[in-house]
Amino acid sequence: MNYFLIRRIDQTRSPVCGCAMLSPGWIHMTRKLENESVLILGKKNTALLDDEGERLEIKPGRIVLLPANRLHKGLEPAVLPVSYYWVHFMQRIDTDDEKRYLLPKLIEEKEAKTILGSRAIAYQRLEDSIVLPQMLDLKEAEPLYNLFAMLLAEHEKPGFSQMAYRLMVMELLMRVYGESFNVYADAPENGAKPSLVQQVVILIEENLSDKNTSVKYLADKLHINEDYLGRCFKEAMHISIGQYIVRKRIELACLRLRENHDSIDTIALQCGFGSRRQFYDAFQMITGKTPGAYRTDSAFIGTITL
Repeated sequence: MNYFLIRRIDQTRSPVCGCAMLSPGWIHMTRKLENESVLILGKKNTALLDDEGERLEIKPGRIVLLPANRLHKGLEPAVLPVSYYWVHFMQRIDTDDEKRYLLPKLIEEKEAKTILGSRAIAYQRLEDSIVLPQMLDLKEAEPLYNLFAMLLAEHEKPGFSQMAYRLMVMELLMRVYGESFNVYADAPENGAKPSLVQQVVILIEENLSDKNTSVKYLADKLHINEDYLGRCFKEAMHISIGQYIVRKRIELACLRLRENHDSIDTIALQCGFGSRRQFYDAFQMITGKTPGAYRTDSAFIGTITL
């Protein structure tokens, strides 16, 4: 199975979409789309494709991704009538003098499963990007069928809204991304042991207010070597455990500064900081503001937006 990183979802464009209804004997053409990827949702019966050596099967309830700039072709003629929804999309950044296309990037299976196995890891690793498997069997396909149908209806309207259509394509991609989490994050719920990094993330969340939460504390809790734990976490999250703890504590502090009137010293202690100075230094480094300035600015924003 291939997995692809799709960057800058906010810059998604889509030139066309449709619903293919094909007779027996049909076979997909051989082609390579330079900048456009294709997302397919099987509707009736099956069709076989090849994407640079990866065998793909379009079938009801399955999402298939054909990434841009890769050669894909039909493997054999359809035996039965085939139908599926499809949409072409791209991520394009427009400047005054050029159009820059961000092509899907093939990533290693281990990295993809680490990201899709935990929303916490995904949110830390990815900002405006998503990871999609090349094939995904949906647990509940009906919402995606409905979204594709709405997308097609919008595209076929006389004088249709480009903005509405574009937002619907982005929503479609995000819904498929969400479905990927539902599939790949299922193992812990089914009785399998969560990954080491997932266990660390959970422990940090549960002990964020404890100033003693550290790499050593976590390693002792998990009965594992401290250096090994640190390496595993940084490989998965691209940040050290210590840095991650500080960032999560600052996120919690920001929430409490916005939502209650406790003193800053009290909030510092509630968020696991050992001293006022430690809290101030970390807060300014991450937010660029003092805690007091952040609280004042947040209160002002809340007032003017009522």
